[in-house]
Amino acid sequence: MEHDYRHLSTEFDMDAWLDATDTLIPGSHSANDVPRTRPFVHMTGPGGDVLLRQWPEGTTTDQIAAYNRVLAAMLGIPQIPSPVAGTTEVKDCLYSAQSWLPGRALGRFGGYRTPDDEAIYVPLPESAHANNVIAQVAGIIAQAHLASESVDRADLPTMTMQQTMERVRKYWQTHRPILGDKAADERDIRRWLRCGNRMVPTASDLIRNEQAEMRDTSVILHNDLWPENVLVEGLEDERMVTGIIGWRHMAVGSPVLDIAQMSIQMQGWSAALTEAVIESYSVQRHLRPDQRRLVPAVAGLLLVERVGQMLTLAYLDDRMINHEASPLLRSGMKTLLDSLERITLILAPDIERTQRGFEQKRGGNDRKPQYDRTKKKR
Repeated sequence: MEHDYRHLSTEFDMDAWLDATDTLIPGSHSANDVPRTRPFVHMTGPGGDVLLRQWPEGTTTDQIAAYNRVLAAMLGIPQIPSPVAGTTEVKDCLYSAQSWLPGRALGRFGGYRTPDDEAIYVPLPESAHANNVIAQVAGIIAQAHLASESVDRADLPTMTMQQTMERVRKYWQTHRPILGDKAADERDIRRWLRCGNRMVPTASDLIRNEQAEMRDTSVILHNDLWPENVLVEGLEDERMVTGIIGWRHMAVGSPVLDIAQMSIQMQGWSAALTEAVIESYSVQRHLRPDQRRLVPAVAGLLLVERVGQMLTLAYLDDRMINHEASPLLRSGMKTLLDSLERITLILAPDIERTQRGFEQKRGGNDRKPQYDRTKKKR
């Protein structure tokens, strides 16, 4: 059997990948490099194209079995990868294989990493006009949710709306004073603080009002919906979604969480995009009125957390000075910060500022005009 590894980067352990290939997909003979942000290798062989995956340290065989079980339940959805083989261990690393999906990533930003080796994901700019593509993603995710309703949830993590709310609130309480120390020098931080001060309590109250939805675990979430996890073919308005990848962070929870991610992480937030996502999702899977109402509130909370993380990286981490990803990071942060301000204006407007603006429009005098008794009647 021949193996062509000429395209692989030196970061791959050739012998380990070769052994895993021979065990899981014998007969495969060609390996194509995949960005370092994803520990994948695209293999070609007699059985067609296959993706060979190396799992991160600490992953268990039970977790991989649960992952494969979920993907197998979505077998009828062509845009979802399906498991091809079991699991093998080589040099203390676990490997598995799944079908290779065609297409290019919707978001292609160079696979940048933080100094701590975390992937840097950002939304598309609003000028990308990707509403149609994102609506397609929503329909596919709805099919995936529908297929996952009866899947065995053993060894899958849970991520309810209540857990999400508590996580964001904790993040806000911890990082507000840290970023606040830099607020005098950075306008972006001041914008984030103004929004967070109103969004966190308002969105939390809206979520708490829906007690049943807070603890909903009806579907298995993708839980990592960014443009880089969406594959497309075609150009501009003709783009079609060919794959949704990156299911490693799947969790059991409410469909609202995936819907909220699609409305803010794929592209800058707008009411029109959110409505398109909700409608496309609803065509495939029913969405209750209370779930629809909660989408902006959950999106607002997620934005508070995500923007805070990006601000911390951009303004507090000295290792990011002159980092090659800095322009991308700041551009994505601006898109998300603008989105946070728009949602805040809708859900938690600054009443005092709005009133001041209203009074200025009226010349600063809110009194009714008085009748001038000195004028003569005609």
